Amino acid sequence: MSVVPHAVPLELLSVAPICFTQECQANADRTFLIALAVPLAAAAAAAAYLLRPPPQELKESGQVFEDETTGFVFQVPEDGTVPERDKNGNLAFRAISYTPWPVPTDYEGDRLRIDVGPIAAREARTFVFNRLLPQPSELVVVTLPRPMGVVFEYDERKKCAVVAGVVEGSPAEQRRKVAGLNRSLAKESVQDGDVLRGVTCTNFVYPTRALFGAVAPERHVVVYGADKQKWANVRSALRKGEPKDGPVTLVLERRVLSSS
Repeated sequence: MSVVPHAVPLELLSVAPICFTQECQANADRTFLIALAVPLAAAAAAAAYLLRPPPQELKESGQVFEDETTGFVFQVPEDGTVPERDKNGNLAFRAISYTPWPVPTDYEGDRLRIDVGPIAAREARTFVFNRLLPQPSELVVVTLPRPMGVVFEYDERKKCAVVAGVVEGSPAEQRRKVAGLNRSLAKESVQDGDVLRGVTCTNFVYPTRALFGAVAPERHVVVYGADKQKWANVRSALRKGEPKDGPVTLVLERRVLSSS
C-alpha cells in the first residue's frame, strides 16, 4: 500500500480561484475594491467624527474654545475652573512637552511672555513656570541666535538638562563675556548650572481645519516644556529649527547665591 507523505485532507485546502475570462477577472477586481473600500470608508468616517469641529453652541457658550495660535481645542472643566487669560484675552499656558495646557487663574508660578506662533507672525503669549529648585532661585529668559553654542548635560537622577558650558566663539560665549563686564546683564546670558525648563523650537501645528485638508499644516514657533522629559526628546527639541526661523528662547531656572 502506497502512502503519500504529509497528505493534507482536501477540506483543509484553500486556494484562491484563478480567472480565465475577462468577465471573471472584472468580478474579482470589483470584489477586491469593495473589500478594500468599505473598511477605509469606515475608518475615514470614524476619524471625521472624532476630529469634527466642536458644536458652535458650545463655543458660543464658552464651554469649548479653540486657540488659533496653537491650534488646540479646549473644554472648560465641569467643576467650573476658569482658565487664565492675559489682557488681550489670550490663554495663559504651561508647557508640557510640545503641548500648551491652559492654567487656572490661581496657578502658582512666574508669568513669562514668549513669542510664539507662525514663523512670520509671532506674538507674545503668557507661559507659566513654577520654580523647582531649592529656594532661593529665579527664572531667566535668554534669547540667542542659532546656532546658540550652549552645551547641556543631562541629569538622569533629576531628569533635567543642565548648562555645562558654552562653545568658544559662539553667541552664548559672547553674551557671557558681555555679562561678565556688566553684571546687570547676567539674566541675558546662560550660566553653568542653569536648569533648562523650556525652549522655543519650530514645529508643525495642525489647526482644526488642517485636519480636514482645508488648510495646510503650518510651521510655528512653539514652547517645548523640558520638565521631566527624556534626554532624547529634549535634544530633539533643541535641534528643531533653522537660523531663518529666528532666535531661540531658553527658559532657565538659576540658583540665587546668598550674599551673606
